[in-house]
Amino acid sequence: MCTGRIDPAMVAKAFKKGLDGLLVVGCYFGDCHYITGNVQAQAKIDVTRRLFAHIGVNENRLAFRQCSSGEAAVFVKLVTDFDEQIRELGPLGGEGDSAGPSEITRKIEAAEAVLGGEKIRWVIGKKTPFMESGNVYGEKFTEHEFSRAIDMIIVEETEVQEILLQLKEGAQSVKDLAQALAIPPERVFRYITALKRKDMVALEKISGRTPIFQLALEG
Repeated sequence: MCTGRIDPAMVAKAFKKGLDGLLVVGCYFGDCHYITGNVQAQAKIDVTRRLFAHIGVNENRLAFRQCSSGEAAVFVKLVTDFDEQIRELGPLGGEGDSAGPSEITRKIEAAEAVLGGEKIRWVIGKKTPFMESGNVYGEKFTEHEFSRAIDMIIVEETEVQEILLQLKEGAQSVKDLAQALAIPPERVFRYITALKRKDMVALEKISGRTPIFQLALEG
């Protein structure tokens, strides 16, 4: 009923299943029957686009546009223009994206986990309050400041999810993970330490003098 109901994790899941582009068309700001539904939708799509750009998916594959229910011609033009844009980009994982077909699914799988996580959902929900009324200290965020905070969270959460996906293939050392994922070893070690505290990763064994880590066993 409202674009505000869009779940960013479901957007990533659709792309993981082979979607080449997604256009979300909502009502104009100020005309939402649910007051702020379209504002929430734009915030969700904006964050998802930033995450897509980070993992190598062309951010233009995902768009948020607006028109009213009485603007049929406007709606047709929005859809036509977006269709032409996606056709120009080509299939997902092709020349239109910096992530190739061999890695695109894995990248989007990590993105799906990030978008379904509590941290990114919390930040998306706080965008309007932080920019309009400020945090608990009354400090208001500019668009630039909020975007920088989002980008930092995107990088960290994506790298954590990539580590977890890599460990699904078997136990590995910090060095192995760093080489496989092109993440600096010191950052991998920091993530592993945090994941151990959360009981998501466990030490499997010590090989020579090298710790080998695995996903923590459930239960």
